Amino acid sequence: MAYQISEDTKKRTLKCSYNFECLNNDKFATCGIDKEISGGLIINKICNQKVCNYFLDAGSRHICACPIRVEIYRRHNR
Repeated sequence: MAYQISEDTKKRTLKCSYNFECLNNDKFATCGIDKEISGGLIINKICNQKVCNYFLDAGSRHICACPIRVEIYRRHNR
């Protein structure tokens, strides 16, 4: 499934080392999301890309700070 994301969000995602693969590949985009927290962060139940520049390990939780991943979650509930 190809996800539609605003150009502004793409421009803000400067540290992506995967060349926006999450927009075309569900393997990247469908990390299990537990909930969104303030500041455009989401807490993952699982994360497929632990070498991602936007991955933050918070002990038992994984936090994603990727603007594209947050927008996929908000727009597509995925």
